[in-house]
This record gives sequence, C-alpha cells and structure tokens, in this order.
Amino acid sequence: MPVSLQSKVIAYLESRMRSEMASLIERHGGTPYSVPVLEEVYLKDSPEVQRLVQEICGGAIDVIVLLTGVGTRALVETAASMGCKDEFIRCLDQRTVIARSPKPARVLRQHQVHIDVMPPEPYTSEALVQAIAGIPLEGKQVAVQAYGAPNGYLTQSLEGRGARVQEVTLYTWGLPEDTTPVLRLIDDLARGQIDAIAFTSQPQVGNLCTIAARAGQRESLLQDLNGPSVVIASVGPICTRRLREAGIKVDVEPEHPHMGSLILALAQHFSPGSSPPR
Repeated sequence: MPVSLQSKVIAYLESRMRSEMASLIERHGGTPYSVPVLEEVYLKDSPEVQRLVQEICGGAIDVIVLLTGVGTRALVETAASMGCKDEFIRCLDQRTVIARSPKPARVLRQHQVHIDVMPPEPYTSEALVQAIAGIPLEGKQVAVQAYGAPNGYLTQSLEGRGARVQEVTLYTWGLPEDTTPVLRLIDDLARGQIDAIAFTSQPQVGNLCTIAARAGQRESLLQDLNGPSVVIASVGPICTRRLREAGIKVDVEPEHPHMGSLILALAQHFSPGSSPPR
C-alpha cells in the first residue's frame, strides 16, 4: 500500500522554497499550510564581512569552511558589492575550501570554485571534523562561516589541531515583516487544526518561539507543540538538536536530511502499518 499524508494539514516554516515544499506535500496527499518565519538579511555592509573578503583576496586566509548555501551566496554578493567579485572568486579557488553540505557546494560550483572536502550525510559538524582529519591545520588561518549561535564544537576542534580560527557571520535570519501567518498558526494549533509541523532548518525554531513570546503565547505554543495531536517533523539532526534545546519533542526525522525525505517520512508516519525511518 503506497504511503500517504492522508489529507493531513502539514504546516511548514520554509521561506525560500515555499512552492517546492507545497508541491511535495500535495504530491504525497497532504494539505500544505505555509508559515514563513525567516527573512534573510545579508550583512554586506558589515566591516567584519568586508574584511574577510579582503583577507581572502590578499591571501591571508588558508582555509575557509562554508556551512550553508545562503552564507556562501552572501559572501559572493558582498564581494560583488565591493567591486571585486572576479578577483574574489579567483582567490577563493586558490584556498583550501571545505563545504559542509551540498548547499554551499552548489553555490561554489556555480562560480567554478573547487571543493577540497565535503563530508558525508548527515552533514553535521561532527561529520565535517572527521572528514577534514587529513588536512594539516597547524598554524593555518581558518575562516568559518558562522550562522546562528557560534559553533563551539567546530571551533574548538579546529583550534585543538593548531589552527587560528575566525568565525564570521555573513547573514542573519530576521523575523518576517508580517507575522500574521505565524500568529494564525499558533491559534490553529490551539484549535487542533494542524496535524503536523515540518521544520526544515534550525533557525526556524528560534524565530517561531520569538514571535510567540512577543505575542505572550510562548508557553501555550510549547504546550501545543508537545501535545499528542500534532506531529513534529525535523529535517535532520542539527534541527532536531535545536528543537530539543527549545523543549520541543521530535516525532519524525528522516534518515537523509532532505526536504523530500522529510515529507516521505511524514507520509510513512501517517500511513497505517508504516513508521518513519530513523
């Protein structure tokens, strides 16, 4: 019997790939409920980001670790805004380049920048550290594209091997200008009208909680999210860790950290006799 979402209402917080996510949900027999909670804000005018571009162009950076596709794109766009995009791409291609997952790798390939190392799934910091074990780092200047909170594990691992590490935040995830859809989601959760929520990145967790807190509804939101009537689906281990740090249960996590795998795992969860892969 083919798995199906059984016409369940699936809320999702994805911002950039809203139509793709809706199509995946509909293809598996569900009803999509779009609630974007993120807005990308590139820090192109940040002196720290501009200094990183200058250091890469000047050869002061030996190794660069790119953790997200958005951050990689933000770095290229910063170089473009400074009028040195071509020089930056050429010099970046001369560094040791590490991409944590296919997302930054895709942006690098679009600009014909080589990739020295990309770890295997599930693309965690732990997997990245293992993948670069053979790269000499003693005395090397390593730039790490930060996002969200500082990545203490990665930084400490690199410094433990003798690297001089600088973390640079290239973008932030701002709150959406219109938070009405999020507040509507919170109300619909309380009324039992949402069957599942799909989290596709860890910053979504913080923004959702922030919007709820500003509306005085954080505690009621957490209570509803942890109730038996809604299924919480996380795209992968990084997102799962953030959800649990926020005190939110996780019911479904696919074996492979992709949106398509996430929706398939949800469909398996809702299908009689099936259980989601873990």
